[in-house]
Amino acid sequence: MKIGMIGSGNVGQVLTQLFVQAGNEVVIAHRGSVDALEDLARVLGAEAGTVEQAEAQEIVVLAVPFLAIKALPEPLAQDPIIIDATNYFPDRDAWIAEIERHKKTTSQIVAEHFQSSKVVKAFNTIGMTVLARLAQPEQPVDRIAVPYAGDDEQAKKVVASLIWTIGFEPFDLGGLATSFPAQADGPLFLVNETAPVLRQHLNPE
Repeated sequence: MKIGMIGSGNVGQVLTQLFVQAGNEVVIAHRGSVDALEDLARVLGAEAGTVEQAEAQEIVVLAVPFLAIKALPEPLAQDPIIIDATNYFPDRDAWIAEIERHKKTTSQIVAEHFQSSKVVKAFNTIGMTVLARLAQPEQPVDRIAVPYAGDDEQAKKVVASLIWTIGFEPFDLGGLATSFPAQADGPLFLVNETAPVLRQHLNPE
């Protein structure tokens, strides 16, 4: 797959490394100059590019603070699959009533911004300090589960395959409207466990 990574912080770096190791081509971009990313991209096995070049890939990963989404162009010209790896934190991103009151999920707001039906929430619940260590691409059972959600079934299949390829088990939460458990205030946030344990967190006795 050809993946555009928007964001070069911890999230962007760790995901880029995992995607490249799984055989994908990654263009990594940030708000600064391409030259400033060249050394990092080389270390990660990726290509440094502009945000526009990252957005032109088959899959675009949002690895930026939630509020930074507003600064990105919309809609994306190539209509790619958009992986929303953002998290909303009111202290950092400002208080947003719709999210706080669970009127909308964060990914529904992302989908509205980009006018896209191909937004898939994923890769936001596991801390980046441990994500690479938890990946088990050679282990077919008892993998750590990564929650994902989306409204486009084909886009979800692609993202689920990507989750599996880098060494995790896809854990389907349904559509974007039911992705609340994966948000920063949800029961699955920072729960690094297998699928049966995640199901217990969703349905505690």
